[in-house]
Amino acid sequence: MKHVVTGISQDGELSAVHASLSAAGLPLDRLQVITPDDEVEAFADRLVDPGYITGDRGNDVPGLTSAGHSVQFFRNEALDDRLGDLGIPESELDNYVDAVERGKTIIAYFARPETIDKAEESFKAASLANVRTY
Repeated sequence: MKHVVTGISQDGELSAVHASLSAAGLPLDRLQVITPDDEVEAFADRLVDPGYITGDRGNDVPGLTSAGHSVQFFRNEALDDRLGDLGIPESELDNYVDAVERGKTIIAYFARPETIDKAEESFKAASLANVRTY
């Protein structure tokens, strides 16, 4: 059964969301926010300078050892877990991860069955993008 309403805030400003939920008579303690600042980089998410692999860079490999580039081999599982806790299907997690990595804020509301419609309307009234219920 769907109970979590999600939306994406372009600027991370929560005052409109708080006002809209309050106006609908919904408690704010059911609100969860995931901001870009919350993203915890796991050690495996960062690569050491590729020059360490080739030593003096005498064996550069195009696309691998180019200066200034880093490649992410592993996804941030902590962020995936948090989003998964919201009931977001695995097939859609990449969209939310990408949004957070681009500086957007994910806002979720844990609704009761009888308040889902009010929560969705509140999110739309607060100009959140991609309002979905999971």
